[in-house]
Amino acid sequence: MNPPCTAQPLRSPRSRHGLSLVEVAITLAVIGVLGAAAMPTFLEQLARSRRVDATAALQRLQWGQERFRRVHGRYAERLDQLVGSTSARSAAGHYRIELRSGGPDSYEAVARAEPSQALDRECPVLSLQVNGALSQFRPNGRCWNL
Repeated sequence: MNPPCTAQPLRSPRSRHGLSLVEVAITLAVIGVLGAAAMPTFLEQLARSRRVDATAALQRLQWGQERFRRVHGRYAERLDQLVGSTSARSAAGHYRIELRSGGPDSYEAVARAEPSQALDRECPVLSLQVNGALSQFRPNGRCWNL
């Protein structure tokens, strides 16, 4: 009878020691290149998603103006006249809100990007111009996600 085989399977010496330094360096380099390629797209999407903060603030201001006009027969001239409707900053603080009166039947509401939204080079200022029953969204519908 033959004795049982006690030979060990062949293993490379490296399999007992994990990854080599070169393999780790190549993996990190690939991750870095992929991250660098994806970062601008991520930041652009972040800026676009933060625009909702501006559009929501301007819509709240518009609703406040309509309530004010229903009671007083004209639009408010200042933000502080719109009780409980709006403040000088958007809810998340990414935009500064301004109100410009154009007389009793018109106004312009403006949202200017704060430093936290400085990466939004496409739409740093959004505005809503109301003249009677006509509303215009500026600079364009893309900035308003329309």
